[in-house]
Amino acid sequence: MSTDPWSLLEQARIVLAVHAHPDDESLATGALLATLARSGTRVVLVTATRGEEGEVVPGSTPEGDGRPLDQIRAQEIDGACAQLGIESRHMLGTPPALAGGGSPRVYRDSGMRWIREGLAGPAETAGPESFTKRPLEEATGDLVALIEQLRPDVLLGYDDAGSYGHPDHVHAHHVTAAAAERTRTPFLQFASEPEDPDFVWRELPGCADQVEAALRCYRTQLTVRGRDGERVLIRHVGGQDDVIEMRSGLRG
Repeated sequence: MSTDPWSLLEQARIVLAVHAHPDDESLATGALLATLARSGTRVVLVTATRGEEGEVVPGSTPEGDGRPLDQIRAQEIDGACAQLGIESRHMLGTPPALAGGGSPRVYRDSGMRWIREGLAGPAETAGPESFTKRPLEEATGDLVALIEQLRPDVLLGYDDAGSYGHPDHVHAHHVTAAAAERTRTPFLQFASEPEDPDFVWRELPGCADQVEAALRCYRTQLTVRGRDGERVLIRHVGGQDDVIEMRSGLRG
């Protein structure tokens, strides 16, 4: 089989995307996942945490809505997956993404703090149940269980920088790499930095409407500000403006 990352992806019948929180799949790989699904590839998503520690955009939930944030974000990710054409999604630690048939476990959002502009670090309040505090072997075993049932042709996940350095993203990279090695499944990493020359880049035209619709599902986490051609303009819950490009860089 070719080692070119895009050739591997084009030949894949089943792609398993591994992400850390609800909304990461749309922000980091929305265009890529939508393009794959549109081409007939079976796209499956596994998310490590429920995003319990996320901030919330003021006014994004109806007055009197007493649901905990993890339930609201579960509804948001379901809507986004439908827009992107993701066939099914799973939570790490919940069957079938659970090793050994034990009791389901929850990997909590580790939270984050800004170390400097553009670089995130773990929250000082991250407890022992947080994704980054749990043993690497535990999460790896749960991901291996899902891989062994699903038998994907390719795993898709973060590079070692974890997009903007969020500790849960970096940990998800290590978990995915370990599970890929154990199951001998090709692992394709998407680029954290635009134009990184270590990655092979492609434009992904024709999916901006889907990506915008998916992003609009995440009312608690971001605001869609509009479009600039094929680019979707957003504002994160923390007030940072961002541009979501319809392109992706991959490496094996």
